Amino acid sequence: MAGGKLSARQKMINMMYLVLTALLALNVSKEILKAFHLMEVSFNKANNNVEKKNEGLIEALKEQAKTRPDEVNPYLKRAVEVKATSQEFVKYIEQLKQELIGRTEGRKEPKEGEKDTTELVEADNIELHANYFFKNPGDAKAKELTKKVNDTRDKLLSFLKDDAVVKVDQGNATKIKTLTNLKTEFDQKNYPGWAEMYFEHSPLAGVITMLTKIQNDCRNTEADIIELLAKSVDAEKITFNKLQAKVIASSSAVMVGSEYKAEVLLVASNTTSDNPVIVGGRQLEMKEGAGLYSAKPSTPGTFSWSGVIKVKGPKGIEDYPFEAEYQAFQGGATISADAMNVLYIGLENPISISAAGYSPSDISASMTGGTLTPGAKGTYIAKVANPGKAVINVSVRMKDKSLRQMGSKEYRIKAVPKPEAWFGALESGSYPAAALLGQNFIAAVLPNFVFEGVKFTVTKYACAYVPRRGNAEFFNGTGAAITSQLKGAISKAKRGDKVLVDEIMAIGPGGIVKKLSPIVITIN
Repeated sequence: MAGGKLSARQKMINMMYLVLTALLALNVSKEILKAFHLMEVSFNKANNNVEKKNEGLIEALKEQAKTRPDEVNPYLKRAVEVKATSQEFVKYIEQLKQELIGRTEGRKEPKEGEKDTTELVEADNIELHANYFFKNPGDAKAKELTKKVNDTRDKLLSFLKDDAVVKVDQGNATKIKTLTNLKTEFDQKNYPGWAEMYFEHSPLAGVITMLTKIQNDCRNTEADIIELLAKSVDAEKITFNKLQAKVIASSSAVMVGSEYKAEVLLVASNTTSDNPVIVGGRQLEMKEGAGLYSAKPSTPGTFSWSGVIKVKGPKGIEDYPFEAEYQAFQGGATISADAMNVLYIGLENPISISAAGYSPSDISASMTGGTLTPGAKGTYIAKVANPGKAVINVSVRMKDKSLRQMGSKEYRIKAVPKPEAWFGALESGSYPAAALLGQNFIAAVLPNFVFEGVKFTVTKYACAYVPRRGNAEFFNGTGAAITSQLKGAISKAKRGDKVLVDEIMAIGPGGIVKKLSPIVITIN
């Protein structure tokens, strides 16, 4: 544009136009910069709150260590090391932030009475940190930050390991390792690395906010670890602050002719307890501190029973009364659909079948209108092919090997509903072009379907890019992936342009094929 046989004045005008275009492309809206600032302020407040919580947990451990040093000190020492590791990392990130801010005009002067962190003067700067992280020299700073995040995470998580003295609940430890956000893993294919994704092309306000979030991720991981260490001090101990009579029964309802059994115990007693349990003036047989009660009803109904536990205490023998009830009923079958109220064509519909008083091996089940395949422990898979109704019949095998009919249940048979077509994670509606470019697949979604785990896959579609001015462009897609041609058209889209996706075909469980409703998106 600035070359060719043009006058010097025209060349200068053309060059200024290029510079202006570049500046406009680099401009970030004030609303976005303001949002970054508000997020930074929020993260700073959260960091302060988490830090106070962590300090409180350590102070609580120090108080416990005064009276129980041998038990508490190993956990306290490890908690202090966790805090020191976290503090070192937070300080490192803070130095990075101050280094970047120090290379600019700093922050705005606070208004009268303003206590929160003020906005950055050069919040929209996108060159400073790119040079700092990736040309210092090469990408040394970016690699240093990435390594620091990973090394700190690994060091913090190493404090969750058991040793000869410190024992940590490894189930909760695994949850912390899985859920921590202090990591550099990412799944964006358009970036060579984690640092490039978050720091190379973002405005300075976004970079400072992201660094503050990383501090917050570290503080939260620190809090989770210290809290688990504090809980682990007494994890293997049982403490008591209340005495209460309890009745524990294997079931509060039994079949006529079956035996009702229950354990009666005083919560906080131990297995060597000899506190007698009295029911109806009779002392119950004791086993490991629990009184064993049994009854055998001959008729259906509700039966109540009560008694006392006699406890030897400092004031002598005290009575702790209790009462309970159970129901007796005639046997019957229980049939329930695990995930739905109907059976769906093409799906493996899970069914649970039981009969009170009988083991799953004694139960026989059959189905009309479909097939029923037995699984483990009373579970079945029901499959149906045509709309209508199905009936499940249940029998039990008696001691004389005969079958006794226990019940049946009728189910409606329905087709799986048609999925909704989405442009990646976007429904039909109005979105900026950048949001569309971030999507990679045409998705078939069942947002309100009660049956979990049902998936449809788009096999083909047709699409059109319709600009407000100019000719429409048409494309065809095979499979679910959004074509590069469509993305190329969207990349030049302007406000008011439309993207239409139609002729969407998707395949689901059992080979079910559905034609989906079109997607209509307007660029805003």
